[in-house]
Amino acid sequence: MNATEPRLRVGLLCDGAVLQHWQAECLRHVLAVDGVDLVLVVRPTPTPAAPRSLGQRLLRHPWRIALYLRYRRKHFRPAAMAPEYVSALLHGVPAIACTVERRGHGQYFSAEDIARIRAHRPDVLLRFGFNILRGEVLEAATHGVWSFHHGDEEHYRGGPPGLWELLRGEPVMGAVLQRLTEKLDGGRILHKGWFGVVDHSLRETVDTVLRHSAAWPALVMRRILAGDPDAAQGRQSGTTAPILRYPGNLTFLRFLVVQLRNKLRFHRASLTRHEEWNIGVLNQPIHRLLEEKPSLNVRWLPAPAERSFRADPFGFTDAEGQLHVLYEKYDHARAKGEIARLRPKRDNVLKRSRTLLDLPHHLSYPFVLRHEGRICVIPEQAALGCVQLYVLDETLSRMEPVATLLEEPLYDPTPVHWNGRWWLFGTKAPLTNTELFLYHAADLHGPFLPHPLNPVKTDVRSARPAGTPFVHHGALYRPGQDSSLTYGGRVVFHRVLELSPTAFHEEAVRTVGPITNCAYSKGLHTVSAVGEVTLVDGKRFLRVPDRAARERQRKLSTLFARLHP
Repeated sequence: MNATEPRLRVGLLCDGAVLQHWQAECLRHVLAVDGVDLVLVVRPTPTPAAPRSLGQRLLRHPWRIALYLRYRRKHFRPAAMAPEYVSALLHGVPAIACTVERRGHGQYFSAEDIARIRAHRPDVLLRFGFNILRGEVLEAATHGVWSFHHGDEEHYRGGPPGLWELLRGEPVMGAVLQRLTEKLDGGRILHKGWFGVVDHSLRETVDTVLRHSAAWPALVMRRILAGDPDAAQGRQSGTTAPILRYPGNLTFLRFLVVQLRNKLRFHRASLTRHEEWNIGVLNQPIHRLLEEKPSLNVRWLPAPAERSFRADPFGFTDAEGQLHVLYEKYDHARAKGEIARLRPKRDNVLKRSRTLLDLPHHLSYPFVLRHEGRICVIPEQAALGCVQLYVLDETLSRMEPVATLLEEPLYDPTPVHWNGRWWLFGTKAPLTNTELFLYHAADLHGPFLPHPLNPVKTDVRSARPAGTPFVHHGALYRPGQDSSLTYGGRVVFHRVLELSPTAFHEEAVRTVGPITNCAYSKGLHTVSAVGEVTLVDGKRFLRVPDRAARERQRKLSTLFARLHP
């Protein structure tokens, strides 16, 4: 970046040289943005605490919330909150100490300290310390003070993060990066996302949210540097949600009971049942699913063989107009999938199956498209660590690799040609249902370049691809999975509003599934277009008696290994 290109001057509000791990990661993301300079560190002036007698400590102890405070101190230890020294990251950065005045619940900076901060000309002040800021400091930087709130501010203001969502049985937990205003947890929303609640583990839930929201300030800064006029302004939250506080002792005991009950249910389910997916045919074009009340009269294939399932159907028609379906054929005994083809026996009745690709690693989601007169397939093979393009041979019996599109593991890789470029959507581990990544290239064979705003979306309710994008009335639509209640629970159709090498926006317009009044009514996670036909898959749960013994033995072996390393 040369001297004439825009730069962002960032100041850090913190309590010292020790941050939580996720905050340190956030700072590293920010410093990695080309064009960002860390110009200031603002710390509170240390004030020695007045000594108190034992009697004073007992009288002032918050006994009403004592159980939660003990739990947080002794048992609640997400790895993302582990302390980390960041002196190396702050080396050489000017630092000032400021004394704040407390008025009510807010902290106010003096006019002299505000002037000292402004002398460094910060564009952004990133808050990782102090407390509830009020007053002139909120406008001391060009783009204000940025702060996280780990909760969906429309429903959960205050805290503690994740606890109330888990206690109330919420399937998702929101998080926001906001530009602070005088309204507590109701500022200007710069970035927002939703994560799945792990209902049997508050620690795992909070750890995930902290780790994966840490990249958001860097994403917003990239948008600002790219010239996005709305990036620094965000949108004003209109929340009227009540402000939540730490739970009282009886409420916290109820939380512990709920978490334990959920944990027992989770382990019991894993011992006795597994998912079975099957493929169905819907005799209508895919855009009909955008209708308010679409027909869902699915013709399901016969149940798969025992201890196996069929999922992720994609298809094509041959020269005679016969329908062929490629799909994931999963074998529970091998714990892996392969790519198989269902061939029509007569009148498009799919009966005969043949394996096309079986590799040592797991395969699934065989996305099919026609390109330059050939039938191309892009399967998911994240276990191999790349995305490859295959073609079907003339006999439709083999898949041959012809190009590596991406040297990164991508789940459910989904291509689409739009506005003269090829785009590739997918998700990544560990949040394979939550964070959407986007790549683009001039040619289907690549090379594909990462979008500068990756992940372009964080939402367990709609991020992961769920089949073929399609164009209807001139607009591009993208199916996404909603895995908030269960993996592959239903499909959400999005209208893509903006898709370019520097921007991505979409809006949800319709939700479909799961398909009721049938055997496979517990989930729907793939819809794919084949001309006037739409392929779908559905989920049901099966109880497997001998699975309990195998799972119990596996868990006991894991526990024994931990106790005797």
